Amino acid sequence: PQLTGRGVPLIEAARELVGKALGHMPLGRVCLLTQARSWGLSFNPVSFFYCHEADGTLAAILCEVTNTPWGERYSYVLPATGEGHQHFAVAKAFHVSPFLPRDLEYRMSFSQPAERIGVHMADWQGELKMFDATLNLTRQQLSRKTLHRYLIAYPWMTAKTCLAIYWQAMRLLVKRIPIFSHQAADGDYRAAAAQPKDSRHEKQ
Repeated sequence: PQLTGRGVPLIEAARELVGKALGHMPLGRVCLLTQARSWGLSFNPVSFFYCHEADGTLAAILCEVTNTPWGERYSYVLPATGEGHQHFAVAKAFHVSPFLPRDLEYRMSFSQPAERIGVHMADWQGELKMFDATLNLTRQQLSRKTLHRYLIAYPWMTAKTCLAIYWQAMRLLVKRIPIFSHQAADGDYRAAAAQPKDSRHEKQ
């Protein structure tokens, strides 16, 4: 969150933004799912802050999105509704890709943060799905051993992420995919709407 630039600790910045967006500040633990800095390089297309109440209940998920090459950040604040999978919908408010228009709706699904974690995000324009991405991970204890294993298994991961983004952009340019110009973000954050637990986050 941008508040860290003013010297606010990261955990307090996340809580403060959630409180500002949702009208309630959770005071429990905050778990961060992000890509670690690699060889001095840091870039995360999206980072997820799982914010809990003091009793351990998941209260909100803060999605911090970063675009490139502009280096801008924007936050979507998702109000969790207790146990089980969480489903959300929110209108796009921040320029990420020049190949996707602004008039999109994000539909997102999250599992509870546990030994395994899953995230699914899809961009919809009316009844047309324009893009989707899925993340499925298994939790590992953070230690010097696991960090060394990570560096060996995924060297230069940050650089690979950036190169993959620009490589895909070049491929789309060759295909003459329409380009949408950069637009200023709508504010600094946007709160999402929670969807019913028995509803799918994607229309069939």
